[in-house]
Amino acid sequence: MADSLKRKFFSGIAWTFVQNIAVRALSVIFTIILARLLMPEDYGLIGMLSIFIAISDVFIQSGFGQALIQKSDCNDDDYSTAFYFNVVVSVLIYFVLFISAPLIASFYHEPQLVNITRVLSFNFILGSFNIVQQSKLRKSMNFRPLAVITLMCTAVSGGVGIILAYCGFGVWALVAQTLCATLVRVLLFPVYTRWTPNRPFSMASFRHLWGFGSKILVTGILDVIIINLSNILIGRFFNKDQVGYFSKARNFADVPAQTLSSVLGTVLFPLLSEIHDDEERHKAVYRKTCYYTVLITFPFMILMALLAKPIVIILFTNRWEACIPLFQAFLFARALLPLNIINSQMLQSGGDTKTYMNLYFVTGPLSIIAIIVSIPFGVQAMAWATLISGLFYYIFFAVVIGNKIGYSYIKQLWERRMIYLSLVFMTMGVYFCILLLKEMWLQLILGFLIGMLIYIICCKLFKIVDEGMLISLRDRLKFGKKNNKI
Repeated sequence: MADSLKRKFFSGIAWTFVQNIAVRALSVIFTIILARLLMPEDYGLIGMLSIFIAISDVFIQSGFGQALIQKSDCNDDDYSTAFYFNVVVSVLIYFVLFISAPLIASFYHEPQLVNITRVLSFNFILGSFNIVQQSKLRKSMNFRPLAVITLMCTAVSGGVGIILAYCGFGVWALVAQTLCATLVRVLLFPVYTRWTPNRPFSMASFRHLWGFGSKILVTGILDVIIINLSNILIGRFFNKDQVGYFSKARNFADVPAQTLSSVLGTVLFPLLSEIHDDEERHKAVYRKTCYYTVLITFPFMILMALLAKPIVIILFTNRWEACIPLFQAFLFARALLPLNIINSQMLQSGGDTKTYMNLYFVTGPLSIIAIIVSIPFGVQAMAWATLISGLFYYIFFAVVIGNKIGYSYIKQLWERRMIYLSLVFMTMGVYFCILLLKEMWLQLILGFLIGMLIYIICCKLFKIVDEGMLISLRDRLKFGKKNNKI
Protein backbone atom coordinates (compact mmCIF):
# COMPACT_ATOMS: atom_id res chain seq x y z
CA MET A 1 0.00 0.00 0.00
CA ALA A 2 2.72 2.45 1.03
CA ASP A 3 4.91 1.52 -1.94
CA SER A 4 1.99 1.86 -4.35
CA LEU A 5 1.13 5.25 -2.94
CA LYS A 6 4.76 6.33 -3.16
CA ARG A 7 4.97 5.29 -6.80
CA LYS A 8 1.83 7.27 -7.57
CA PHE A 9 3.21 10.27 -5.69
CA PHE A 10 6.56 10.40 -7.47
CA SER A 11 5.00 9.52 -10.82
CA GLY A 12 2.53 12.35 -10.27
CA ILE A 13 5.31 14.74 -9.28
CA ALA A 14 7.31 13.75 -12.37
CA TRP A 15 4.45 14.11 -14.85
CA THR A 16 3.11 17.27 -13.29
CA PHE A 17 6.58 18.77 -13.18
CA VAL A 18 7.19 17.91 -16.85
CA GLN A 19 3.77 19.34 -17.69
CA ASN A 20 4.42 22.57 -15.84
CA ILE A 21 7.95 23.05 -17.13
CA ALA A 22 6.82 22.48 -20.72
CA VAL A 23 3.67 24.57 -20.34
CA ARG A 24 5.43 27.41 -18.53
CA ALA A 25 8.24 27.41 -21.10
CA LEU A 26 5.69 27.68 -23.92
CA SER A 27 3.76 30.30 -21.97
CA VAL A 28 6.86 32.42 -21.45
CA ILE A 29 7.67 32.23 -25.16
CA PHE A 30 4.12 33.19 -26.12
CA THR A 31 4.07 35.94 -23.48
CA ILE A 32 7.29 37.46 -24.82
CA ILE A 33 6.02 37.41 -28.41
CA LEU A 34 2.59 38.78 -27.50
CA ALA A 35 4.11 41.52 -25.32
CA ARG A 36 6.10 42.67 -28.34
CA LEU A 37 3.02 42.64 -30.58
CA LEU A 38 0.42 44.09 -28.19
CA MET A 39 0.23 47.26 -26.12
CA PRO A 40 0.01 47.56 -22.31
CA GLU A 41 -3.56 48.85 -22.68
CA ASP A 42 -4.61 45.55 -24.30
CA TYR A 43 -3.50 43.67 -21.18
CA GLY A 44 -5.11 46.40 -19.09
CA LEU A 45 -8.55 45.76 -20.59
CA ILE A 46 -8.31 42.05 -19.75
CA GLY A 47 -6.93 42.91 -16.31
CA MET A 48 -10.02 45.03 -15.58
CA LEU A 49 -12.17 41.92 -16.03
CA SER A 50 -9.95 39.65 -13.95
CA ILE A 51 -12.04 39.77 -10.78
CA PHE A 52 -15.32 39.06 -12.59
CA ILE A 53 -13.71 36.17 -14.43
CA ALA A 54 -12.10 34.75 -11.29
CA ILE A 55 -15.23 35.03 -9.08
CA SER A 56 -17.36 33.42 -11.77
CA ASP A 57 -14.88 30.57 -12.05
CA VAL A 58 -15.02 30.03 -8.27
CA PHE A 59 -18.82 29.81 -8.42
CA ILE A 60 -18.65 27.25 -11.22
CA GLN A 61 -16.08 25.14 -9.40
CA SER A 62 -17.97 25.56 -6.08
CA GLY A 63 -15.34 23.43 -4.41
CA PHE A 64 -16.98 20.37 -5.97
CA GLY A 65 -13.81 19.32 -7.77
CA GLN A 66 -11.90 19.16 -4.48
CA ALA A 67 -14.89 17.60 -2.72
CA LEU A 68 -14.85 14.72 -5.23
CA ILE A 69 -11.14 14.17 -4.61
CA GLN A 70 -11.45 14.38 -0.83
CA LYS A 71 -14.41 11.97 -0.64
CA SER A 72 -13.11 8.43 -0.32
CA ASP A 73 -16.15 6.59 -1.72
CA CYS A 74 -17.21 8.62 -4.78
CA ASN A 75 -19.68 6.95 -7.12
CA ASP A 76 -21.41 7.82 -10.40
CA ASP A 77 -24.16 9.69 -8.55
CA ASP A 78 -21.55 12.06 -7.12
CA TYR A 79 -19.77 12.64 -10.42
CA SER A 80 -22.98 13.15 -12.41
CA THR A 81 -24.48 15.46 -9.79
CA ALA A 82 -21.35 17.62 -9.74
CA PHE A 83 -21.35 17.75 -13.55
CA TYR A 84 -24.99 18.92 -13.82
CA PHE A 85 -24.55 21.50 -11.09
CA ASN A 86 -21.40 22.97 -12.65
CA VAL A 87 -23.01 23.32 -16.08
CA VAL A 88 -26.20 24.93 -14.75
CA VAL A 89 -24.28 27.41 -12.61
CA SER A 90 -21.99 28.32 -15.50
CA VAL A 91 -24.96 29.10 -17.78
CA LEU A 92 -26.56 31.29 -15.10
CA ILE A 93 -23.32 33.17 -14.53
CA TYR A 94 -22.89 33.71 -18.26
CA PHE A 95 -26.29 35.41 -18.49
CA VAL A 96 -25.55 37.54 -15.42
CA LEU A 97 -22.29 38.77 -16.94
CA PHE A 98 -23.90 39.24 -20.36
CA ILE A 99 -26.55 41.52 -18.86
CA SER A 100 -24.04 43.26 -16.57
CA ALA A 101 -21.51 44.00 -19.32
CA PRO A 102 -22.66 47.64 -19.85
CA LEU A 103 -22.41 48.30 -16.11
CA ILE A 104 -18.88 46.89 -16.00
CA ALA A 105 -17.86 49.03 -18.97
CA SER A 106 -19.42 52.10 -17.36
CA PHE A 107 -17.59 51.47 -14.08
CA TYR A 108 -14.22 51.52 -15.85
CA HIS A 109 -15.23 54.13 -18.46
CA GLU A 110 -14.21 51.68 -21.21
CA PRO A 111 -16.98 51.02 -23.81
CA GLN A 112 -14.92 48.22 -25.39
CA LEU A 113 -15.51 46.08 -22.32
CA VAL A 114 -19.14 45.44 -23.24
CA ASN A 115 -18.35 43.10 -26.14
CA ILE A 116 -15.18 41.75 -24.54
CA THR A 117 -17.10 40.73 -21.39
CA ARG A 118 -19.87 39.05 -23.34
CA VAL A 119 -17.54 37.04 -25.53
CA LEU A 120 -14.98 36.12 -22.87
CA SER A 121 -17.69 35.02 -20.43
CA PHE A 122 -18.64 32.17 -22.74
CA ASN A 123 -15.43 30.55 -21.51
CA PHE A 124 -17.23 29.63 -18.27
CA ILE A 125 -19.79 27.46 -20.05
CA LEU A 126 -17.04 25.65 -21.96
CA GLY A 127 -14.92 25.13 -18.85
CA SER A 128 -17.74 23.66 -16.77
CA PHE A 129 -17.77 20.50 -18.90
CA ASN A 130 -14.30 19.41 -17.73
CA ILE A 131 -14.27 19.93 -13.96
CA VAL A 132 -15.49 16.42 -13.10
CA GLN A 133 -13.25 14.72 -15.64
CA GLN A 134 -10.23 16.58 -14.34
CA SER A 135 -11.11 15.64 -10.76
CA LYS A 136 -11.40 11.96 -11.70
CA LEU A 137 -7.89 11.97 -13.13
CA ARG A 138 -6.47 13.80 -10.12
CA LYS A 139 -8.28 11.52 -7.66
CA SER A 140 -6.76 8.44 -9.29
CA MET A 141 -3.39 10.29 -9.42
CA ASN A 142 -3.28 9.67 -13.17
CA PHE A 143 -1.38 12.79 -14.18
CA ARG A 144 -0.03 11.79 -17.57
CA PRO A 145 -3.27 12.65 -19.48
CA LEU A 146 -3.46 15.97 -17.62
CA ALA A 147 0.07 16.79 -18.73
CA VAL A 148 -0.66 15.95 -22.37
CA ILE A 149 -3.95 17.89 -22.45
CA THR A 150 -2.50 20.98 -20.79
CA LEU A 151 0.49 21.04 -23.11
CA MET A 152 -1.67 20.74 -26.22
CA CYS A 153 -4.05 23.46 -25.00
CA THR A 154 -1.18 25.84 -24.35
CA ALA A 155 0.48 25.20 -27.70
CA VAL A 156 -2.67 25.58 -29.81
CA SER A 157 -4.10 28.59 -27.97
CA GLY A 158 -0.73 30.35 -27.89
CA GLY A 159 -0.35 29.92 -31.62
CA VAL A 160 -3.84 31.30 -32.24
CA GLY A 161 -3.14 34.31 -30.00
CA ILE A 162 0.12 35.15 -31.77
CA ILE A 163 -1.44 34.89 -35.24
CA LEU A 164 -4.32 37.21 -34.30
CA ALA A 165 -1.99 39.66 -32.54
CA TYR A 166 0.27 39.77 -35.61
CA CYS A 167 -2.78 40.44 -37.80
CA GLY A 168 -3.67 43.47 -35.66
CA PHE A 169 -6.61 42.18 -33.60
CA GLY A 170 -5.22 43.71 -30.40
CA VAL A 171 -7.03 42.72 -27.20
CA TRP A 172 -9.17 40.21 -29.12
CA ALA A 173 -6.05 38.08 -29.61
CA LEU A 174 -5.96 37.58 -25.82
CA VAL A 175 -9.69 36.80 -25.73
CA ALA A 176 -9.34 34.23 -28.52
CA GLN A 177 -6.34 32.66 -26.80
CA THR A 178 -8.36 32.06 -23.63
CA LEU A 179 -11.38 30.63 -25.44
CA CYS A 180 -9.25 28.43 -27.66
CA ALA A 181 -7.43 26.87 -24.70
CA THR A 182 -10.70 25.89 -23.03
CA LEU A 183 -12.23 24.59 -26.27
CA VAL A 184 -9.26 22.30 -26.91
CA ARG A 185 -9.57 21.03 -23.32
CA VAL A 186 -13.27 20.30 -23.84
CA LEU A 187 -12.46 18.23 -26.92
CA LEU A 188 -9.57 16.29 -25.38
CA PHE A 189 -10.79 15.35 -21.91
CA PRO A 190 -13.48 12.88 -23.12
CA VAL A 191 -10.83 11.13 -25.21
CA TYR A 192 -8.72 10.37 -22.12
CA THR A 193 -11.34 9.87 -19.40
CA ARG A 194 -14.03 8.02 -21.35
CA TRP A 195 -16.53 9.43 -18.88
CA THR A 196 -19.94 11.01 -19.45
CA PRO A 197 -22.70 11.68 -16.90
CA ASN A 198 -24.75 8.49 -16.66
CA ARG A 199 -26.87 9.06 -13.54
CA PRO A 200 -29.65 11.54 -12.68
CA PHE A 201 -29.11 14.45 -10.33
CA SER A 202 -28.92 13.22 -6.72
CA MET A 203 -29.94 15.52 -3.89
CA ALA A 204 -28.17 13.27 -1.37
CA SER A 205 -24.91 13.53 -3.30
CA PHE A 206 -25.38 17.27 -3.68
CA ARG A 207 -25.81 17.77 0.07
CA HIS A 208 -22.63 15.84 0.83
CA LEU A 209 -20.55 17.61 -1.81
CA TRP A 210 -21.98 20.97 -0.85
CA GLY A 211 -21.12 20.40 2.81
CA PHE A 212 -17.45 20.30 1.87
CA GLY A 213 -17.51 22.52 -1.21
CA SER A 214 -19.53 25.43 0.20
CA LYS A 215 -16.72 26.42 2.56
CA ILE A 216 -14.22 26.19 -0.29
CA LEU A 217 -16.58 28.42 -2.29
CA VAL A 218 -16.73 31.09 0.42
CA THR A 219 -12.97 31.16 0.92
CA GLY A 220 -12.40 31.04 -2.83
CA ILE A 221 -14.53 34.15 -3.37
CA LEU A 222 -12.71 36.02 -0.62
CA ASP A 223 -9.35 34.93 -2.02
CA VAL A 224 -10.30 36.11 -5.50
CA ILE A 225 -11.43 39.48 -4.17
CA ILE A 226 -8.14 39.95 -2.34
CA ILE A 227 -6.03 38.91 -5.33
CA ASN A 228 -7.93 41.05 -7.84
CA LEU A 229 -8.90 44.01 -5.68
CA SER A 230 -5.79 45.86 -6.79
CA ASN A 231 -6.81 45.52 -10.45
CA ILE A 232 -10.25 46.94 -9.70
CA LEU A 233 -8.89 49.91 -7.80
CA ILE A 234 -6.16 50.64 -10.34
CA GLY A 235 -8.67 50.35 -13.18
CA ARG A 236 -11.00 52.75 -11.37
CA PHE A 237 -8.48 55.36 -10.21
CA PHE A 238 -5.66 55.01 -12.73
CA ASN A 239 -5.47 54.58 -16.52
CA LYS A 240 -5.54 51.31 -18.43
CA ASP A 241 -1.79 51.50 -19.15
CA GLN A 242 -1.16 51.27 -15.40
CA VAL A 243 -3.50 48.26 -15.23
CA GLY A 244 -1.54 46.74 -18.11
CA TYR A 245 1.81 47.17 -16.38
CA PHE A 246 0.36 45.85 -13.12
CA SER A 247 -1.25 42.81 -14.77
CA LYS A 248 1.80 41.98 -16.87
CA ALA A 249 4.15 42.21 -13.87
CA ARG A 250 1.88 40.02 -11.75
CA ASN A 251 1.25 37.45 -14.47
CA PHE A 252 4.92 37.10 -15.35
CA ALA A 253 5.88 36.77 -11.67
CA ASP A 254 3.23 34.04 -11.38
CA VAL A 255 5.00 31.83 -13.94
CA PRO A 256 7.77 30.40 -11.71
CA ALA A 257 5.69 30.43 -8.53
CA GLN A 258 2.67 28.75 -10.08
CA THR A 259 4.84 26.13 -11.76
CA LEU A 260 5.75 24.67 -8.39
CA SER A 261 2.39 25.56 -6.83
CA SER A 262 0.55 23.72 -9.57
CA VAL A 263 2.70 20.63 -9.05
CA LEU A 264 2.10 20.73 -5.31
CA GLY A 265 -1.60 21.53 -5.60
CA THR A 266 -2.27 18.84 -8.18
CA VAL A 267 -0.32 16.00 -6.57
CA LEU A 268 -0.23 16.84 -2.87
CA PHE A 269 -3.98 17.18 -2.25
CA PRO A 270 -5.00 13.66 -3.38
CA LEU A 271 -1.96 12.24 -1.56
CA LEU A 272 -2.75 14.03 1.72
CA SER A 273 -6.42 13.11 1.36
CA GLU A 274 -5.48 9.44 1.14
CA ILE A 275 -3.20 9.44 4.22
CA HIS A 276 -4.97 12.05 6.40
CA ASP A 277 -5.91 9.37 8.97
CA ASP A 278 -2.21 8.59 9.55
CA GLU A 279 -1.16 11.62 11.60
CA GLU A 280 2.56 10.86 11.62
CA ARG A 281 2.78 10.45 7.84
CA HIS A 282 0.57 13.50 7.35
CA LYS A 283 2.96 15.56 9.45
CA ALA A 284 6.07 14.11 7.80
CA VAL A 285 4.84 14.92 4.30
CA TYR A 286 3.99 18.46 5.39
CA ARG A 287 7.40 19.12 7.00
CA LYS A 288 9.46 17.73 4.14
CA THR A 289 7.37 19.39 1.45
CA CYS A 290 7.61 22.81 3.12
CA TYR A 291 11.36 22.46 3.67
CA TYR A 292 12.19 21.50 0.10
CA THR A 293 9.79 24.11 -1.25
CA VAL A 294 11.67 26.88 0.57
CA LEU A 295 14.99 25.35 -0.49
CA ILE A 296 14.05 25.43 -4.19
CA THR A 297 11.61 28.31 -4.56
CA PHE A 298 13.10 31.13 -2.52
CA PRO A 299 16.51 31.36 -4.25
CA PHE A 300 14.95 31.30 -7.70
CA MET A 301 12.36 33.99 -6.93
CA ILE A 302 14.91 36.23 -5.19
CA LEU A 303 17.34 35.85 -8.10
CA MET A 304 14.63 36.91 -10.55
CA ALA A 305 13.77 39.91 -8.38
CA LEU A 306 17.41 41.01 -8.21
CA LEU A 307 17.76 40.60 -11.98
CA ALA A 308 14.33 42.02 -12.83
CA LYS A 309 15.65 44.96 -14.85
CA PRO A 310 17.72 42.98 -17.38
CA ILE A 311 14.99 40.32 -17.59
CA VAL A 312 12.26 42.83 -18.50
CA ILE A 313 14.39 44.98 -20.83
CA ILE A 314 15.84 42.02 -22.73
CA LEU A 315 12.61 40.03 -23.04
CA PHE A 316 9.96 42.73 -23.41
CA THR A 317 11.94 45.82 -24.60
CA ASN A 318 12.01 49.27 -23.01
CA ARG A 319 8.27 49.61 -23.62
CA TRP A 320 7.65 47.65 -20.42
CA GLU A 321 10.32 49.29 -18.24
CA ALA A 322 7.66 50.84 -16.00
CA CYS A 323 6.65 47.41 -14.74
CA ILE A 324 10.12 46.51 -13.35
CA PRO A 325 9.50 47.65 -9.73
CA LEU A 326 6.06 46.02 -9.86
CA PHE A 327 7.64 42.81 -11.13
CA GLN A 328 10.09 42.80 -8.22
CA ALA A 329 7.34 43.32 -5.65
CA PHE A 330 5.27 40.46 -7.08
CA LEU A 331 8.26 38.11 -7.19
CA PHE A 332 8.87 38.57 -3.47
CA ALA A 333 5.15 38.12 -2.78
CA ARG A 334 4.83 35.05 -4.98
CA ALA A 335 7.75 33.32 -3.24
CA LEU A 336 5.23 32.54 -0.49
CA LEU A 337 2.61 31.16 -2.88
CA PRO A 338 3.81 27.51 -2.90
CA LEU A 339 3.92 27.49 0.93
CA ASN A 340 0.42 28.95 1.07
CA ILE A 341 -0.78 26.23 -1.31
CA ILE A 342 0.72 23.55 0.96
CA ASN A 343 -0.98 25.03 4.03
CA SER A 344 -4.33 25.14 2.25
CA GLN A 345 -4.01 21.55 1.07
CA MET A 346 -3.04 20.42 4.57
CA LEU A 347 -6.34 21.65 6.05
CA GLN A 348 -8.57 20.70 3.12
CA SER A 349 -7.18 17.18 2.79
CA GLY A 350 -8.22 16.40 6.36
CA GLY A 351 -11.72 17.74 5.70
CA ASP A 352 -11.17 20.65 8.11
CA THR A 353 -12.75 23.23 5.83
CA LYS A 354 -14.30 25.08 8.77
CA THR A 355 -10.88 26.08 10.14
CA TYR A 356 -9.80 26.85 6.59
CA MET A 357 -12.76 29.22 6.14
CA ASN A 358 -12.36 30.84 9.57
CA LEU A 359 -8.73 31.62 8.89
CA TYR A 360 -9.75 33.36 5.68
CA PHE A 361 -12.19 35.51 7.64
CA VAL A 362 -9.22 36.70 9.70
CA THR A 363 -6.57 37.10 7.01
CA GLY A 364 -8.93 38.37 4.30
CA PRO A 365 -9.95 41.68 5.93
CA LEU A 366 -6.35 42.37 6.96
CA SER A 367 -5.21 41.91 3.37
CA ILE A 368 -7.98 44.11 2.01
CA ILE A 369 -7.08 46.88 4.48
CA ALA A 370 -3.41 46.69 3.40
CA ILE A 371 -4.38 47.10 -0.26
CA ILE A 372 -6.82 49.97 0.34
CA VAL A 373 -4.35 51.87 2.54
CA SER A 374 -1.73 51.64 -0.24
CA ILE A 375 -3.90 53.42 -2.88
CA PRO A 376 -2.79 57.03 -2.15
CA PHE A 377 0.86 55.94 -2.49
CA GLY A 378 0.49 54.73 -6.07
CA VAL A 379 0.63 51.54 -8.11
CA GLN A 380 3.99 50.39 -6.74
CA ALA A 381 2.73 50.56 -3.18
CA MET A 382 -0.29 48.48 -4.18
CA ALA A 383 2.04 45.84 -5.60
CA TRP A 384 4.03 45.70 -2.35
CA ALA A 385 0.74 45.42 -0.45
CA THR A 386 0.34 41.98 -2.04
CA LEU A 387 3.46 40.88 -0.18
CA ILE A 388 1.88 42.00 3.10
CA SER A 389 -1.28 40.14 2.15
CA GLY A 390 0.72 36.96 1.45
CA LEU A 391 2.55 37.27 4.77
CA PHE A 392 -0.72 37.57 6.68
CA TYR A 393 -2.00 34.43 5.01
CA TYR A 394 1.19 32.42 5.49
CA ILE A 395 1.84 33.29 9.14
CA PHE A 396 -1.72 32.69 10.34
CA PHE A 397 -2.07 29.37 8.49
CA ALA A 398 1.42 28.14 9.47
CA VAL A 399 0.79 28.94 13.15
CA VAL A 400 -2.60 27.19 13.24
CA ILE A 401 -1.40 24.12 11.35
CA GLY A 402 1.75 23.97 13.45
CA ASN A 403 -0.32 23.93 16.64
CA LYS A 404 -2.63 21.24 15.25
CA ILE A 405 0.16 18.82 14.30
CA GLY A 406 2.77 19.69 16.95
CA TYR A 407 5.13 21.55 14.61
CA SER A 408 5.31 25.11 15.93
CA TYR A 409 5.89 28.12 13.69
CA ILE A 410 9.13 28.94 15.53
CA LYS A 411 10.39 25.41 14.91
CA GLN A 412 9.51 25.74 11.22
CA LEU A 413 11.59 28.92 10.94
CA TRP A 414 14.46 27.44 12.96
CA GLU A 415 14.73 24.33 10.79
CA ARG A 416 15.10 26.56 7.70
CA ARG A 417 17.50 29.06 9.26
CA MET A 418 20.53 27.99 7.21
CA ILE A 419 18.54 28.31 3.99
CA TYR A 420 17.74 31.91 4.88
CA LEU A 421 21.38 32.63 5.71
CA SER A 422 22.44 31.18 2.36
CA LEU A 423 19.95 33.47 0.63
CA VAL A 424 21.52 36.50 2.34
CA PHE A 425 24.98 35.58 1.00
CA MET A 426 23.52 34.94 -2.46
CA THR A 427 21.77 38.32 -2.49
CA MET A 428 24.95 40.16 -1.51
CA GLY A 429 26.93 38.46 -4.29
CA VAL A 430 24.38 39.24 -7.00
CA TYR A 431 23.95 42.83 -5.82
CA PHE A 432 27.69 43.56 -6.13
CA CYS A 433 27.75 41.84 -9.51
CA ILE A 434 25.00 44.16 -10.79
CA LEU A 435 26.86 47.23 -9.46
CA LEU A 436 30.05 46.27 -11.28
CA LEU A 437 28.47 45.37 -14.64
CA LYS A 438 26.68 47.82 -16.93
CA GLU A 439 25.74 45.57 -19.84
CA MET A 440 22.27 44.01 -19.38
CA TRP A 441 23.22 40.65 -20.86
CA LEU A 442 26.23 40.35 -18.55
CA GLN A 443 24.15 41.32 -15.51
CA LEU A 444 21.62 38.63 -16.36
CA ILE A 445 23.99 35.79 -17.22
CA LEU A 446 26.78 36.39 -14.70
CA GLY A 447 24.36 37.53 -11.98
CA PHE A 448 22.39 34.30 -12.29
CA LEU A 449 25.48 32.07 -12.42
CA ILE A 450 27.21 33.78 -9.50
CA GLY A 451 24.04 33.77 -7.44
CA MET A 452 23.42 30.07 -7.98
CA LEU A 453 27.07 29.21 -7.37
CA ILE A 454 27.08 31.05 -4.03
CA TYR A 455 23.81 29.39 -2.99
CA ILE A 456 24.97 25.88 -3.93
CA ILE A 457 28.27 26.39 -2.08
CA CYS A 458 26.40 27.59 1.00
CA CYS A 459 24.07 24.59 0.83
CA LYS A 460 27.10 22.33 0.73
CA LEU A 461 28.97 24.10 3.52
CA PHE A 462 25.95 24.31 5.82
CA LYS A 463 24.85 20.74 4.94
CA ILE A 464 21.35 22.02 4.30
CA VAL A 465 20.10 18.95 2.45
CA ASP A 466 21.41 16.67 5.21
CA GLU A 467 19.20 18.09 7.99
CA GLY A 468 18.20 15.39 10.52
CA MET A 469 14.51 15.76 9.63
CA LEU A 470 15.13 14.78 6.02
CA ILE A 471 15.81 11.51 4.29
CA SER A 472 18.13 11.63 1.32
CA LEU A 473 16.82 11.92 -2.20
CA ARG A 474 18.26 8.52 -2.97
CA ASP A 475 16.27 6.89 -0.19
CA ARG A 476 13.11 8.69 -1.25
CA LEU A 477 13.38 7.14 -4.68
CA LYS A 478 13.91 3.59 -3.40
CA PHE A 479 10.34 2.35 -3.56
CA GLY A 480 11.21 -1.19 -2.60
CA LYS A 481 12.10 -0.69 1.07
CA LYS A 482 9.13 -1.61 3.20
CA ASN A 483 10.06 0.60 6.14
CA ASN A 484 10.74 3.67 4.04
CA LYS A 485 7.81 6.08 4.32
CA ILE A 486 7.06 9.21 2.37
